[in-house]
Amino acid sequence: MMIHRLFISILFALSATSVMAQISVSEYVASVVEYSHAIRSAEAKVEGADAEYRVAKRSVLPSISLSSDATYGFEDNAPLWAMRADMVQPIYNGGRNTALMQQRDWEMVNAESGLRHAMLNVKYEAEVAYWALSRAEIYRQAMQDYIAIVQSLKSVAQHRFEEGYTSKSDLLQVESRLSNAEYQLSEAEQSWRIALSRFNTMRGEDVSVEVVLSDGIFDSFAMPMREDMATIIANHPDYLAAEANAKSAQCGIALRKAEYLPSLNAGLFGLWQPTTMGSVNGGVLFSLNVPIFHFMERRDAVRSAESSYTSLIAQLADVVDNITLNESRGWTNLEYSHRRMEAVQRNLDIARENLDISTYSYREGVATILDVLQAQISWLQIYENAIAAEYDYAVAIASYRYIIAR
Repeated sequence: MMIHRLFISILFALSATSVMAQISVSEYVASVVEYSHAIRSAEAKVEGADAEYRVAKRSVLPSISLSSDATYGFEDNAPLWAMRADMVQPIYNGGRNTALMQQRDWEMVNAESGLRHAMLNVKYEAEVAYWALSRAEIYRQAMQDYIAIVQSLKSVAQHRFEEGYTSKSDLLQVESRLSNAEYQLSEAEQSWRIALSRFNTMRGEDVSVEVVLSDGIFDSFAMPMREDMATIIANHPDYLAAEANAKSAQCGIALRKAEYLPSLNAGLFGLWQPTTMGSVNGGVLFSLNVPIFHFMERRDAVRSAESSYTSLIAQLADVVDNITLNESRGWTNLEYSHRRMEAVQRNLDIARENLDISTYSYREGVATILDVLQAQISWLQIYENAIAAEYDYAVAIASYRYIIAR
């Protein structure tokens, strides 16, 4: 009967695990990207910039307008009504249309760089959330293993006390350690629940939905190759956005100059006056506007635009410096986190072997209870260090990819 119940319990556990969603880091990142509000907002900005570019592009095409005027004369008591249709083609406006199209084109580049930057942010945050949940799960399992180890030692201490081989002090120390381990497990479960809530919120799921991660921080991660700095800068969205801002400001100088240059338009017009025997008239029209004097307004307007351009050029150089510094920091962090990970993996095997030997020696009456408790603490600390090192290395890889915009 007990075997039958155990078999049913195992089947139930397996079926429950299969029902849980299993998700890899790439699948999770894709789901977060699909749900992200920041990416939707950046995409909308790209659509708006594209629409503005099309508006500027069509400003060089002819325009057709229709107007109507109605007047009433008090002397002759006769109303006068006229309708006019105009088709106007811009001929020259100081280069305004060309500069405006170029400016809108650079604003489009800026918006696309913003979308790419938003994509990088979301992907990086998603990877960190994934590895944070993996770390929380592994640490919770470590605390469960730790409790099992202490409970096993308690059974040994209980047996030795009942047989008269040791004092009750050993048993009390183990019980105290067990109580502390249960407290630490409670903290680990709380951290896991918080990490799970963040994990699910970022992909638009209910915070309580449990998942099975198919990837983990203890998986083998290959050390990435360092990227060429010139290539990183040339393709980095921060640099492209800063460059687009500077180029747009340069076009702004031409736009300010165009406000004070002559403009010429030509076109056709048609005039219909139904109140005067339905007369129809038409012809060709030319419009020429030549600014003469604005009390030095043109000089100050251009100087203001040039100052904005100079400021953005300085910001572009600052962006290059920041990218270079961040890449150096990211690579250094990656190198040293990789070293710590390799070192702690070797120590973990040693700590586990030392714990087994200490427990066996205590069971045989060779070691004291303090030796075993110290070995347990050493094993737990090294295990915690291993979890932290593996997590730091996984995040360092994601961070370096984020820094170099890959």
